[in-house]
Amino acid sequence: MAPTPSSVEEFAALVRVVKDAQRRYTTDPEKHPACDFKGWVKTTQKRPMCQWGDPSRHSSETLKLFVSTLGSEREAEVTTLAEADAWRKKRDEWDVWSAEEVVGTKDDARWALVRRTREHKSFKDWYYSLASHTRGWRRTKYRPVRWCVEKGLQPRLLGIDCEMCETDRDARALVGVSVVDESGKVLLKTLVKPPGKIVDMKKEITGLEEKDVLNAKKTLEDVQEAIVKLCKPGTVLVGHSLVYDLKALKIDHQPVIDTALLFRYSNVRKSTPSLAVLCEKFLDRKLRENAAGFHDSVEDAKAALDLALWESRQATPTRELDPPPFSLDPKELSKLFIHRIPRGIEIDVIKGVFEEQDRAHITKVEGSHLGASSTLSPPGGKTTTTCYVTFTDETHATEAFNRLEGAVTLDIIGRSQKFRPLTGTSIEVNGKPPVVVVRQNSQNPAAPLVAAEDAKRAAERAPEGEAPRNKKGKRTSAHKRARVSLPGDARR
Repeated sequence: MAPTPSSVEEFAALVRVVKDAQRRYTTDPEKHPACDFKGWVKTTQKRPMCQWGDPSRHSSETLKLFVSTLGSEREAEVTTLAEADAWRKKRDEWDVWSAEEVVGTKDDARWALVRRTREHKSFKDWYYSLASHTRGWRRTKYRPVRWCVEKGLQPRLLGIDCEMCETDRDARALVGVSVVDESGKVLLKTLVKPPGKIVDMKKEITGLEEKDVLNAKKTLEDVQEAIVKLCKPGTVLVGHSLVYDLKALKIDHQPVIDTALLFRYSNVRKSTPSLAVLCEKFLDRKLRENAAGFHDSVEDAKAALDLALWESRQATPTRELDPPPFSLDPKELSKLFIHRIPRGIEIDVIKGVFEEQDRAHITKVEGSHLGASSTLSPPGGKTTTTCYVTFTDETHATEAFNRLEGAVTLDIIGRSQKFRPLTGTSIEVNGKPPVVVVRQNSQNPAAPLVAAEDAKRAAERAPEGEAPRNKKGKRTSAHKRARVSLPGDARR
């Protein structure tokens, strides 16, 4: 049962709904005339002008009156937002309580993996963002680790993996799910019919055809009910980047073990080893050995679970892994990769990023969701796409990149990239031309130098991982990346 929202949480929810209404009115006054909060206050309330436009300066009663004019859906939104805030507050209290040392108890090694997952710096960003207060979501009965330990509950690990596609309603719509237990028994394996029209089946990943899922008899609600029944107190869901599976399932469950948060590469920012890499290294197992290399949700669910069980048997946590050696097919050197492209951009606009003398050497532009006929992103989905621009040879690709204006930066594995605005299009982002990233496929020779600077800076930081501070308590510039002169760094 969800905790009852306090008056503070209800007021915060009212302010959020009113501010959202104000944004709607500012964006399109003719379409949303009822959202004019300032105008409504002028005609109904006696308040100083300086307070008219700020909902946080009004009473809850005033805000409730205004929200009631927007309809029952907005009133219901206030309730769900307040309940969500109350749930987060209660969960934070449980986290503090659960983190306290319990005298006379010792964690099972698998509970220790749950704690390690929760202690990762990305955990709250990933798992506290689950929109379990919104319509269509399910939340399992939550029990903190400490509660389970004190009750003597042994963790029951279940591996889970999902397959997804893109529809006009959801960028990550569920089309398949598998659940396995510690013995390897398959508890659930089914295809799911996604709501809405399928835009991208992701066949190159899943191997599934559109006809396979359109004939499926299970719905998202059926799968949610089945998984919630499996998640009894003490059940730990295990997966690799599990948060994306939970988002596809629209299920909020704790506790979890996320193998993507247990292992990491050294000196590689924002990058985690893939499930296939981890399995080959620690389990001596190769994934996706089928001819086409398609994902198998049962295989991936078992792999994540076995990986967690392997880690639980180790005397000490696995150390950071050495990054894999960089390898590249020589054919890729004649290509430049462009990402952050707004969907619907014409190919000629993409070619216009380059100088005229370089455009003559472009032989092909490959990418999805390009052109006016492309399918736009579903609500809340990804609004950008990527493409490869192929030149006649490596020399022309390198020259085209070097002639682009702008400073050279490096991506997480040391490849050179530049930020360039797109011109010749009516599409805008925040009132300005969209900016794309043009990247080479080969590593920059200066990459080891930048990695060394990163390692040096990390060593200078405090034990807690924070940057050094000066006498006034402010962070020093030591945490900022040192400027490195890179080849092809053209400035005009």
